[in-house]
Amino acid sequence: MEKNPNDYLATQTRRALKEQAFNWSKDLSLPEARALTKRLNEEEPPEKEFRLGIVHTYTSNLLDPWLNFHAIVQGIDLKTYHAPYGLNLMESRKGSGLYAHAPDMILFMLTLDDIHPGFSKPDSRLHLDQQYDLFEDAVKRVLGILTLFRTNTSARIVLTILPPIMPPALGIYDVHSGCSENLWRTSLKKQFATALSNMIESSFFFDMDQMLAEIGGFHFFDFRFWYTSRFPFTPLAANEFARRLVNLMTISICPKAKVIALDADNTLWGGIIGEDGINGIALGPEYPGNTYVDFQRRLLHFQQRGFILALCSKNNAEDVYEVLDNHPHQILRRHYFAAERINWLPKHENLLSLSNELNLGLDSFIFVDDSNHECDIIRSQLPQVEVIQTPSKPVEIPRCLEQINRLEIISLTAEDTLKTQLYAQEKQRKQFRQDTVALDGDLNSYLASLKMKMHIEIDSRKNIARLAQLTQKTNQFNVTTRRYSEQQILDFVESNAWTVSSFTLNDIFGNSGIVGLALFRKLNDEAIEIDNFLMSCRIIGRSAESAFLYAMLNHFATIGITQFTATYLPTQKNSLVVDFFSTHGFVAGNGAGCYKRDLSTSPVDKNLFPPIEIEIEDTDK
Repeated sequence: MEKNPNDYLATQTRRALKEQAFNWSKDLSLPEARALTKRLNEEEPPEKEFRLGIVHTYTSNLLDPWLNFHAIVQGIDLKTYHAPYGLNLMESRKGSGLYAHAPDMILFMLTLDDIHPGFSKPDSRLHLDQQYDLFEDAVKRVLGILTLFRTNTSARIVLTILPPIMPPALGIYDVHSGCSENLWRTSLKKQFATALSNMIESSFFFDMDQMLAEIGGFHFFDFRFWYTSRFPFTPLAANEFARRLVNLMTISICPKAKVIALDADNTLWGGIIGEDGINGIALGPEYPGNTYVDFQRRLLHFQQRGFILALCSKNNAEDVYEVLDNHPHQILRRHYFAAERINWLPKHENLLSLSNELNLGLDSFIFVDDSNHECDIIRSQLPQVEVIQTPSKPVEIPRCLEQINRLEIISLTAEDTLKTQLYAQEKQRKQFRQDTVALDGDLNSYLASLKMKMHIEIDSRKNIARLAQLTQKTNQFNVTTRRYSEQQILDFVESNAWTVSSFTLNDIFGNSGIVGLALFRKLNDEAIEIDNFLMSCRIIGRSAESAFLYAMLNHFATIGITQFTATYLPTQKNSLVVDFFSTHGFVAGNGAGCYKRDLSTSPVDKNLFPPIEIEIEDTDK
């Protein structure tokens, strides 16, 4: 017998609501959302505050109950300010209500008519050159407005454009037209997204059309509310819009997910491989096997976003490998998994082992399993891990991860797309290290055998997004965990008072990508402060941090800088670097966690350099 949704929701904890969102979120009513918000506020008060400002040209405050609900489910105390109705440029100034609110994010809810007066005079027969002129004008106009708001705030700026209420003027013929409304709107959105990324720091274009396509026009627009109250959304659309907006908020303030750890039986395929055999499991073009094929395709999509896939299955490894390697409908072959634990050990022990192998914290794991028993054990033994139990109905499995906010991304770097490949290289290195050290017992021999080459770039503008990402995501090898945006990194690169240094590391197994960053602030002609020094956990154990630090100290010494100060700011996750400066020639400075080094009396000993070939590329400012 199915659960009564009202009874189910009335008793669930915040964690259960987050992990089982696909079971209930689409059918939630407004009274239920209000009641749940009230109960969760009383029983599980939120730990984090987030301040949202909304600039709008149509009604926005009717979103509040939905926003408050999805925020409280994520443990966020949401404070929302609605600017006066209209695109009011007075709100861009210091002293306005918006800036008094001190928002973490500013949401612009605009319509096509708002972004350019030309859109208020629809003409399905516009020539292409007229369209492009209109687009260029519209983008310039909106960017000018957003730049005014950016001047006085570091808040994330999110732009939305409401899809047209009415269908295309040419109806079903629209796609055949050389001036298709749907096609030019797609082109316009792309221009906005590109312009925002290139010109407005910490900004994002939120594509409402994607949401419209998933919900459907008849379920998206409430025409009665639109014409009477200038509020376009049905409860279903308002609920989904709010959920996605809260996803954007959590990306900024919640721990990043990095690993999706997957069960195999009744998760990647239907049935039990050890009992049903490779020909008996459900995996293929017919129901229910087609649902598992689509789920695997979706998991591959998440990998393409930069998430790592891992296997955590109670099984005989040979049975699972037979499916991964030989089943004709298996999408996720063995090489798609960065690591696996296929054995009969308790799964919480295997997750701990995976965490150690990948050098990633448990709070970056999402565990997916069909078994209620296994899920409950992980929740009990490893509360840091987010646990998703797959639905009992196969038709619901392909979309069961769609509501997980930590699987959304707002940027994508080259390193993200290569992450599984990079972890595969690291697995080869670890095996090579075991073999080499076992042979002669010398770690230095292993390091020399890697034939490492470090390429250091100083004040390069080429990879700003990746450098900002390193400050935002790196936790373990990070001496201060100061987080910086792309615009801040670019400002440092262009400033004569700062030096931004990063490195890539190459060896016999491949290139690890951009894996290290140091930020130096000039105090005077002879002194520098190390603002931050961080490195990806993927290359820990190869002495790259020593080579990088010593190379930069020598670089500064050649231009007359000999005095260095540094700080270690402890967090729950960076104890790995508590002794970093003291073991690299620095002595205690003034205050807790403060260090200093004088190269005029304590120069870098060349013999301390690990066996890494170093090349420095300096960009003259």
